Amino acid sequence: MADRYFRPDHVSAFRVLAPIIWDGPRDPTVLGDTEINVEPLLAYLEAHRVKTGQKLTVTHAVARGVASVLGAHPDLNCLVRRGRIWMRRDVDVFCQVAVPHEDGKKLAGADLSGAVIRQADRLTTGQIAEHLQATADKIRRHDDPMLKQTKKMLTVLPPFISRPFLRLLAYLNHDWGIDLRWMGVPDDPFGSIMVTSLGMYGIRFAYAPLFPNARCIGVLLVGGVYERPAVVDGQVVVQKALPLCIALDHRMIDGLQASVFSRELIRRLENPALLDDLSWSTPRPYHPSTGILAADPVDPA
Repeated sequence: MADRYFRPDHVSAFRVLAPIIWDGPRDPTVLGDTEINVEPLLAYLEAHRVKTGQKLTVTHAVARGVASVLGAHPDLNCLVRRGRIWMRRDVDVFCQVAVPHEDGKKLAGADLSGAVIRQADRLTTGQIAEHLQATADKIRRHDDPMLKQTKKMLTVLPPFISRPFLRLLAYLNHDWGIDLRWMGVPDDPFGSIMVTSLGMYGIRFAYAPLFPNARCIGVLLVGGVYERPAVVDGQVVVQKALPLCIALDHRMIDGLQASVFSRELIRRLENPALLDDLSWSTPRPYHPSTGILAADPVDPA
């Protein structure tokens, strides 16, 4: 039988070099972005500030939005453990926190940490903001004992040991549900999804990489609000837009699920009265502990 493949008569020098330089694709990252009309959301946040005195940001609203979507669609709230898809019991949202240098100007010495908001689908936007502010204050005061212990451990270990050691810790915690908090390793420290913001630095579009040890479905980056032309009722008007960029793990999220996630998140953010409707979340028995220790396997049938 004739071979279905054959070599071409001529290829460019680049096509000769490329297969030698690069390995085959192994990265499951799927990238996507969208823009929403953010004016209703900005009005909602301002009305909340006037009424309560609490300052909310679009990042707080986005964190609440993704928590609401995952609570309403639990099939999206999953992780890979031991080579199979498992469902998470809780909707936990991780928000990154910048820790500037003491003088506020030097890049050297600045740090990046984060706070995980447990069972965020049961919290309002205001409650998420309160929790995030309290945790961020502790981190910036260097008053987080678990973070201190983790950084100390990484400082002691040489780099060639750190990588396999961190992978081992993630394997023990995520794949087998072993509680490693006695070592200074938080249980499921990155939760269901990660949310980060660069809008305050003037960046509109950017993609954050998937963190291998996180085991979350993706990383959502909130860009900076800007004005754009838009067509409303047949007229071109100036409208404020909010860019959202996401990196998803294709092992857990396919095109259909990504479209549901995107559609439902946009719906909530452009209709902010829906944000704090806690009835979106699927009712589940309350558990005082969180994390993936009680994750449920997906029946392959």
